[in-house]
Amino acid sequence: MLLAMSRQWWDTPRSLLPARTVLDVKQKMVAAVAAKAPAKIILTGEHFVVLGAPALAMAVDLYSTAYADRNESGKVEVEATVPLRLVGSGEGRIIKSGKLLGPLRAAAEVALTKVHGTKDGVYVQVDCNIPIGAGLGSSASTSVAIIAAVARSRGVELEKKEIFRLAYKPETLIHNKPSGVDQATTTYGGVIRYKSPGIVESVKVDREPSILVCDTGLHRSTGRLVGAVVKRSKSQEALYREHVSEVAGITLSATRALERGQDEDLGELMNRNQELLQEIGVSHPVLERLIRASLQSGALGAKLTGAGGGGCMIALYRGEESKRRIARRLRRVGGMVYSTHLARKGVELVRTSPRTEIPQRLL
Repeated sequence: MLLAMSRQWWDTPRSLLPARTVLDVKQKMVAAVAAKAPAKIILTGEHFVVLGAPALAMAVDLYSTAYADRNESGKVEVEATVPLRLVGSGEGRIIKSGKLLGPLRAAAEVALTKVHGTKDGVYVQVDCNIPIGAGLGSSASTSVAIIAAVARSRGVELEKKEIFRLAYKPETLIHNKPSGVDQATTTYGGVIRYKSPGIVESVKVDREPSILVCDTGLHRSTGRLVGAVVKRSKSQEALYREHVSEVAGITLSATRALERGQDEDLGELMNRNQELLQEIGVSHPVLERLIRASLQSGALGAKLTGAGGGGCMIALYRGEESKRRIARRLRRVGGMVYSTHLARKGVELVRTSPRTEIPQRLL
């Protein structure tokens, strides 16, 4: 039941949301502890990472911020706000806010259990500024931020490897069997190479990759898309073994290209990765239209990022003039372009005043 509810939260369509607010958020004055965690994009390896290939991922500076404080009632209470412009279209329906918050409550509970061995009372408010169901790791970012904030509200600053481990439970409620790449990227920040289960390698880059992120506005369930790919891989084992082997090579070569600043090589590898994603059926006509438009406008490489089926695509560019040209073209063909940069730090505590106001948010 909780799994179904969490899926609905991340996939609720724009047309069905209330005009003024997503959730019933109250105005409270709390002595809050805050933590924020970035979004992520995947440069190579999505879907195939679940099947054993490594993935190359990068944290970007869109954030979820979680505020946490003791709750004398002894209950775990979680509220959240999501700007309406960040919730795209898709299948879904409105359900009561208490049901929407199951995965977030689970994140708070695992943090409390870790630091106290019991589920004490805590009040959490989340401010999510990452597009939902768009392949940018909104659920992982939110879970990671909550875990860090709740633990710190009890006087414990968890190590990143522990935050990463604890985030598996809420991510499982949303994505069934997550690879771990989303919470690894949002926890550690920067650029990482990831291999399931839980092998994280930091990739040193001297120059930030020049990446545009563009949203189709079609948002979907990662869990359903990943599950479909896993099912097909079992019925076409030989083909998928070849794909996994090729993607492993793509990720290794892309890592080297990124470290050496070889943008043309990185772009070609991204393009080949996209061809494989199309072959396994996780692309979408709108994604492909945006990818074609970016390449025709001078992008060195372009592909979907995340689970596909809609969501976001990324384009590698060189120079500000190229960036502006590609962004204009993407907007003309219906995309929403986000201005993003590399987020090097990953999850971090945020300094707050002794009495932090958490206001009502009108969307």
